[in-house]
Amino acid sequence: MSTTRPLLPQIVSQTDGHNPVSEPVVPEHGSPHLAPDTKAIMPPGRLGSPLLNRILALTGSPWTRRLAKSACYLEAIRRRENEFSSLSDAEIRSTGLKLKGRARGGEPLKDILPEAFGLVCVAAKRTLGLRPFDVQLGAGGLMFGGALAEVATGEGKTLIAALPAYLHALAGKGVHVATVNDYLAKRDKEWLEPLYTALGLSMGVLQQQMSDADRKAAYRADVTYGTASEFGFDFLRDRLKMTSAKGNDKPFWAAWQKGGGAGGNEDPRVQRGHHFALVDEADNIFIDEARTPLIISGETRPASPEESIVYMWADALVRQMQYQREFTFNVAKQKLELSDAGKQLVRYSNPPSGEHADAIDKLHDAVEQALQAHYRFRCDQHYMIEKGKIVIIDEGTGRRMPDRSWRDGLHQAVEAKEKVTITKQADHAAQVTFQSYFRLYTHLAGMSGTAVQNRWEIFRVYRLWVVQVPTNRPVRRRQLPDIIYPNEESKFEAVVRQVQALMAAGRAVLIGTRTVDKSERLSEKLSLAGIEHRVLNARQHENEANIVADAGLSGRVTIATNMAGRGTDIKPDRAVIESGGLHVIGTERHEAVRIDRQLAGRAGRQGDPGSAQFLLSMEDELLEAAGPGRKKRLEEQGRRAGVQEGGGMWQRYLGLFRSCQTAVEARHLKNRIDLLVHERQRQEVLKDIGADPYVD
Repeated sequence: MSTTRPLLPQIVSQTDGHNPVSEPVVPEHGSPHLAPDTKAIMPPGRLGSPLLNRILALTGSPWTRRLAKSACYLEAIRRRENEFSSLSDAEIRSTGLKLKGRARGGEPLKDILPEAFGLVCVAAKRTLGLRPFDVQLGAGGLMFGGALAEVATGEGKTLIAALPAYLHALAGKGVHVATVNDYLAKRDKEWLEPLYTALGLSMGVLQQQMSDADRKAAYRADVTYGTASEFGFDFLRDRLKMTSAKGNDKPFWAAWQKGGGAGGNEDPRVQRGHHFALVDEADNIFIDEARTPLIISGETRPASPEESIVYMWADALVRQMQYQREFTFNVAKQKLELSDAGKQLVRYSNPPSGEHADAIDKLHDAVEQALQAHYRFRCDQHYMIEKGKIVIIDEGTGRRMPDRSWRDGLHQAVEAKEKVTITKQADHAAQVTFQSYFRLYTHLAGMSGTAVQNRWEIFRVYRLWVVQVPTNRPVRRRQLPDIIYPNEESKFEAVVRQVQALMAAGRAVLIGTRTVDKSERLSEKLSLAGIEHRVLNARQHENEANIVADAGLSGRVTIATNMAGRGTDIKPDRAVIESGGLHVIGTERHEAVRIDRQLAGRAGRQGDPGSAQFLLSMEDELLEAAGPGRKKRLEEQGRRAGVQEGGGMWQRYLGLFRSCQTAVEARHLKNRIDLLVHERQRQEVLKDIGADPYVD
């Protein structure tokens, strides 16, 4: 049998004397290019000449026009920057306050843009030691104009966000910068606060489990950072406060009055409106998170034995069921259903009776949810057990979501499966989808390193054009071809060998896994090989900052779930850069090409050298999209092969991995469309009867 070895020589020795050799980039599969005319006209580090920009602003494609219009401001911005650079810190702050007065006096923000961006450039250089590049200014102008800027990973999106956020904040109506997790929200707020303070603006940050008083203070700031879900949940909580107070003789806020007096008339709502939202990692929020609505439920409590009986009965029953006999599994729809034999088994299996028993159709639903818990949801991938409770793990980010629960009895089915305390299923009080929530804003913008694949969906739903922004420097990351192994054992052995060779070459290595379980199994493999490493997953979330800070050191090996995929800035030290940069090993392809691109994008940032490669196996979860029967045959074929090198005959299945990824993305798109249609219909019905469309 012929075999193909990993391309280790090319990874390890990619230096020429002192400076790394610039290698051509192999584009990731399934990555269509948006506006190739823009790429040809706008090379790295440049946004075109002023004359060309003026022409393209009138005649180019929708993408090129927007980028060219933004680039037309560059000359004026740099001129203002030169004028402001001679001002003292106090004069910078005074100038910022004058701009605020002009904006609140009604002057159009687009007329203030050159001065505002020029002022940010000067303040950023003094407080952060960074001067925005032309391409960063162009991206900031794009977002001010209402677009989603695709900015390559490592191009400084945190600083870019400050440009349109500052300009819109001058209006005094509040700016919300939404991101994907608390860690990034807090990190960005702390990093940018000196900049905003120097310009005369205040900042706030939202975190989970904050009091209403702290939330209100955060929203009263000029710029508020937080997760998209926290913004959405605060909106729902405010709607509930307003709805529950309707019909009172007193003003609705009197219900929250504390002690009476002048201070008792304070509006209890924490949000003060929806003026401008800038969504960081927009593809994750607009696409991945959009499959699930935000729902506020009533208080949860442990269920009594009588209330738990249906879930325990269903769990015991499904442990006896067999696939294709009592239930079927539609891979395309990811739907488990009882067969006729399964329904007969439910009817004659002594189902629970009494006060908390359900009708037969509800019993069928309970059994189907138990099937979902057993056959679709895995511990340490979709959820983890923490202090006797089920904690959901976000597959896209790899992070814990302790305040969330699955609905329609699924959470209780998982609790029954894992033999932990079962909670009572709470009633829904209010809900909103991300699609509905973000369309409430008067002005909306976004940025991401990977959005082009879903550009048409983003435009149709959010009316935002996705525009690719040139990089400041040419990308030098080498995307090496995928290698397929017969089984997971062979793949992990290959990972160990690659890591040993890369460490010997002085490289830093980031190994990406899809699940907590896989990260810990791979950690055991490295430990047995005597390789020192660190692990970042949902169990080590408290050490995230320290692990990320050290991940770029020479010889450092880091295993991480998707927690290290978005917003994570791994900075290789000089020794690593001279040795070829950070190398990323992906141990599986994800359900979306965008997530793969995010992982690979941890390497080769800001023109640094770097490389990335995905190692796959016939036991990878992605192949479930090929169907249970074929997946089982492929696994058996891989296991029979034993531990061996990858490549060779196994490479013929590369197209299968790509088609499975496409099929999963298509299924998720259908889910998002179904949710969008259902939410619109639901809101129309509630509006017709005079009810709040967001409150159940």
